[in-house]
Amino acid sequence: MPKTIDIGKRFHRLTVTGKAPSRDGTFWVCLCDCGQTKVIGGGALRSGSTKSCGCWRRNRIAQANTKHGSAKRGQKTRTFRTWMSMIERCTTPTHHAYKNYGGRGITVSDRWMSYPNFLADMGERPKGKSIDRINNDGNYEMKNCRWATRKQQANNTRRTKAQERSPVQYRLL
Repeated sequence: MPKTIDIGKRFHRLTVTGKAPSRDGTFWVCLCDCGQTKVIGGGALRSGSTKSCGCWRRNRIAQANTKHGSAKRGQKTRTFRTWMSMIERCTTPTHHAYKNYGGRGITVSDRWMSYPNFLADMGERPKGKSIDRINNDGNYEMKNCRWATRKQQANNTRRTKAQERSPVQYRLL
């Protein structure tokens, strides 16, 4: 005969508060650390197959599906997508834009290889803006990046900068 379970005994997140009436074995009323009450069989408590009211499993699944708080349920924030694209452009030779970034020697600072650091330095991406390197030949780092509008981005390209410096432009005037 299995040992009886004492009221007040803890099993993982569950504390036994009393015996539940049952015809099919021994069941116990348990209070979970989250505040929920659940009736659980004595065997499940002793074997450890039941650890909580279900909150422990839900929390584990949420943790497994959440990274850094910005990618819940498969939805990635604008800021996270911007960060991922920046990393890929500079580090993945098979990326379609690599030749214009990593292929030119543009790198991402070591600090920004971690999304939480990038987020702490740049903040959330404002609506209607994207990441812009102030110096097009410079790297992705805090002192060289800003959130810019499309117009600012269009005025800050290698082509636009080359036209500003071109001696041909002066001859045409």
